[in-house]
Amino acid sequence: MFKKILNTFGTKILAAIINFMIAVVLSQTIGDTGKGTQALLLSTITFILIFSDIVCGESIVFLTPHHKFKHLLVPSALWATFIAVIMGFSIGWFYPKLDSQLIVHVAILSLISSLSGINFRYLIGKEEIKKANYNTLLQPVLIIVVLIIYYIVLKRTDIYGYIIGLYAAYGGSFLLGIWMLRDEYAHLQFFQSTDYRGVLKDLFKYGFLNQTGHFVQFFNLRLSYYLLDYYIDEGRVGVFSNAVSLAEAIWIISNSIALVQYARIANANDRAYAQRLTLNLGKICLAISALAVVVLVALPSSFYAFVFGPQFSEVASILRWLAPGVLLYCIFLILGHYYSGIGRYQMNTYAALCGLVATFAFGFTLIPRYDVVGAALTSSLSYIVNAIFLLCFFIKESDFKWKDFILTRNEVKEYFKEIKEEFLNR
Repeated sequence: MFKKILNTFGTKILAAIINFMIAVVLSQTIGDTGKGTQALLLSTITFILIFSDIVCGESIVFLTPHHKFKHLLVPSALWATFIAVIMGFSIGWFYPKLDSQLIVHVAILSLISSLSGINFRYLIGKEEIKKANYNTLLQPVLIIVVLIIYYIVLKRTDIYGYIIGLYAAYGGSFLLGIWMLRDEYAHLQFFQSTDYRGVLKDLFKYGFLNQTGHFVQFFNLRLSYYLLDYYIDEGRVGVFSNAVSLAEAIWIISNSIALVQYARIANANDRAYAQRLTLNLGKICLAISALAVVVLVALPSSFYAFVFGPQFSEVASILRWLAPGVLLYCIFLILGHYYSGIGRYQMNTYAALCGLVATFAFGFTLIPRYDVVGAALTSSLSYIVNAIFLLCFFIKESDFKWKDFILTRNEVKEYFKEIKEEFLNR
């Protein structure tokens, strides 16, 4: 398992470095306003994917051990197409400031991303973690290549370079996924509608529960973007989004661990084992994430102004407000994947709802008054509420104590020993 975690972590670190380069290129070439447009564009695609992933999301991982690929693919692909069409006509109502010329691109990109996600999640369900990681890494690689050509070589300054990059990324990832699952695709068959009833019922059952939480969590994570755009302007969204991107990079550690954890728990039937695994991985995650947070907040304003441009010097102060919530949210990610792995998606929804109360309570009051600092404080408080909710329930159900989440010196030695042996055995 450590090998899969290390492979995932290494892949995500490399992807994070490339994503950082993407943020730098966009910030330096199209400025804070352009960066704000990009952040809102990507957030809107993410919003559409919430509905698409009711069928195409994490439920595929959970159901892969129980259903064949050909039974999962057809209903998932049809649902993704249906959502893309519906949202293409209605997204203007949700986000009226979105340029009408971009709505079609948003709808098509969400469909391609959904189709790519089906392949990715089936690979995870089969515990083909390395293949899934390579599929994920391809996306930022293709985006940065397109951005360099469009903005640096051709010296263009509009948002369409990023849109072309998304087409290349999602399309390339989808095609790579087909190649990785070529045996499954080669035996793909279409059956009568009655043959899909059972799997469709399961996809909706588990997907709806899981995506309800994601729907709520979207507003916890991204409502601040739209509030900043509404109360102030897109430029402030651009500054805040860069700070959020850096802060959320800390979650690479949690997501790398959680990806393997989720697949392992979904394929296991031992609840005590799942709880102990979650505790151990949570402790590792929290300790490593704390070190990363310290490094991130220690960098001065001049560093961020140099990297992103003079318009982004406030990133340093925003990160300090985000730091406490970002750190605790690492625990939420680990615990959330535990509950997803055992099929109790509603726990993530309840946690997200609690965070949403904090988001609405503080977002509409702090952001108009304190600008990006208000947005950072709102996000941080929401993250903290999410984590504490799940942590309380997990401790109660598992009979662990709060102090059990503190990593001991002996445990550190043991983990380093396992990692060392893993490298030596390669």
